[in-house]
Amino acid sequence: MHLSWTVSSLLGVASALSVTHNEPQHVFSNPPVDEQYYKIPTVHESAVMARRILHLASQGTLVTSFPEKDSNSNTAMEQDVEAQWGLPSGLEGSPIGLMEYIGDCEKDGNPTLLAIDIATPFRNYKAGSNISLAVRWWPTQTHTYSFFGNGGEDIPTPHTPAALPRFSLHGRLEEFDMTDVRNAKIPICFVRKHPDSVLWQPGNDVHSSKYVRFVVEEVFWFGGFGDRARIGWIPVEEWRNVTKQEVDELRLPGEKKQKKAWWKDLL
Repeated sequence: MHLSWTVSSLLGVASALSVTHNEPQHVFSNPPVDEQYYKIPTVHESAVMARRILHLASQGTLVTSFPEKDSNSNTAMEQDVEAQWGLPSGLEGSPIGLMEYIGDCEKDGNPTLLAIDIATPFRNYKAGSNISLAVRWWPTQTHTYSFFGNGGEDIPTPHTPAALPRFSLHGRLEEFDMTDVRNAKIPICFVRKHPDSVLWQPGNDVHSSKYVRFVVEEVFWFGGFGDRARIGWIPVEEWRNVTKQEVDELRLPGEKKQKKAWWKDLL
C-alpha cells in the first residue's frame, strides 16, 4: 500500500512538472537539433565535460571479465591467489567491476593507473579480457538533494546522481616506458593525487606493481537526462582533440568556482 502510494505520488509530481512547463519531454533520447525548448551540448562540448571529469576524478570502476579456466597456464602465484580467495567455479566470462585509483597524468585523455599484478582486473586483462573504465561526476557525497527546486546551486534539476554526467572508456592497457617512471614525471603526478599510493609504488616490498596507461579507443558519454544532456558515443578524435585550456576553463555542474587571486587584478 505504502509503496503503491509513493510510486503514484512521484508519477503525479512528474506529470505535474511536465504540464507546468508545457514542454515536450526527451528524457530517454537527445531532442531534435531544431527543438525550440532545448539546447543540449554539442559532441565537442560533451567531450570537454568528459575530459574535465577525468581531470578531477581520483577513481573509477575498472571492468573486466573472468577468463576461461586453464590450470596448466596459470602461474603459481595465480593458483595461490585463486585458492586463497576461494574463487567460485562457473565465473568464466562473467564481468566484475572494481574501484581503482586513476590519474590524468599525460593530459592527452589516456588515464594513468598503478597496476598491482595480483589485483583481479589486471590478472583478468593479462588473461585476455576486454577492459573498460567507468567514471562519474559527483560534486559532493554529503549534500541531500531535493526533488523540488535547485536550492540556488548550479546543478541540473532534478538534483539526483542520475542527472549528473558519467562516461565509460573502452580500450587497452599499455605499460609506461621506464623513462617516464625513472624521471618521476608519472609517479609525482599520481602520488600527488593519491598520497597513500606511495606504499605500493613499483619496487615496494609487498606487491609487484607497475604504471600503465589506459589507451582510450572508444568513449560512451551519458551526460544526464536526455532532455538537457547528450547521450551517446563520442568519436575518439573529439576526445583527443580537447585542449588543456578548454579543460581548465570549464566548470562542471556543482563544481566550486575558483576564487580569483587578488594579485591578478594588478597585472
